[in-house]
Amino acid sequence: MAVLSLAPARAAGLPARVELAALPTALTQAPRLAAYLGLGLLHIKRDDLTGFAVGGNKARSLEFLIADARQQGADTLVTGGAAESNFVVCAAAAARRAGLSCHLVIAGEPPEHAPGLDLARSWGASVTWTGAAERASVDDGLPAVAAGLAAGGHRTYVVPRGGATALGAVGYALAAAELHDQLTARGLRRARVVVAVGSGCTLAGLVAGNALLGWPWRLLGASVSRPPDETHRRVLELARGCLALLADSGWVGRDAARRAASVVRGSGVELVDARGPGHGLASEEGRQAADAALRTEGLLVDPVYTAKALAALRRRADEPVVVFWHTGGLLGAVSEAAAVPGSAATEVPLP
Repeated sequence: MAVLSLAPARAAGLPARVELAALPTALTQAPRLAAYLGLGLLHIKRDDLTGFAVGGNKARSLEFLIADARQQGADTLVTGGAAESNFVVCAAAAARRAGLSCHLVIAGEPPEHAPGLDLARSWGASVTWTGAAERASVDDGLPAVAAGLAAGGHRTYVVPRGGATALGAVGYALAAAELHDQLTARGLRRARVVVAVGSGCTLAGLVAGNALLGWPWRLLGASVSRPPDETHRRVLELARGCLALLADSGWVGRDAARRAASVVRGSGVELVDARGPGHGLASEEGRQAADAALRTEGLLVDPVYTAKALAALRRRADEPVVVFWHTGGLLGAVSEAAAVPGSAATEVPLP
């Protein structure tokens, strides 16, 4: 089985890439949080610290998507999601960085408070609201908006919610190689890797990379958006597409990609239901996990996405080595802290 390495990350054969993230991100131990969760050895993969536009791990997929948009001669990036989406914020910044216009299609009606979209607008993004709260309304809105822009003379590049394409997943296949190198340097190979799953792009790339590495990790996805069965099918489909793309580009051999894809078809990747009261809504279990992360390690996790995956770790107390993949959500974590009643109660005035 082929083994990925960070060394070829800029070599010919890899799809075109625009560097956005500060990589590799750190892998840190969290002993106090591990004790709270009842775990042995807990590492945090700090993709909240990619260093680009408070977008967390979204910068990894956008490096390839933005490069592809430029190669295709696009002048306008069209993407969308929910009002609180980290991806749309990062996409707006990435488009600006690459000299592209950005148009966002957002589900629902304008909310009273949307700090992420305020940032996106500050980077020049324009916004169309679907008027329907269902996130699926974005899927219908994207081609319609792109067609309207094209009729006005723009050359558009459409990216689905969360960047969930085979090309977007390439960024996380490389991230798997990054984590492999970091764990190997610490004398670790086997581990349980846990990540929150929305669109499925992050986990799909990790599945593809893990398969190419020879499947050293057990992957656990905390599905915060869709039923686990639906998410599982989506993730494996994207993972197979990612492997095919890497084979077509010549970055991995076709035989290695084919063997890896066969492993993916019978993949033991596990999905658990972490939706709680629903997508975009905090669960009590997630709030407790977020509070514990803050108080034990000074770690900020947003309660509606990342914290739900962290809470799932309490069900894995028998794992000797666990890696929690922190995907970001800084804006959500700060907004939640500001909204907590009595959050200013411990402030002490200066003398």
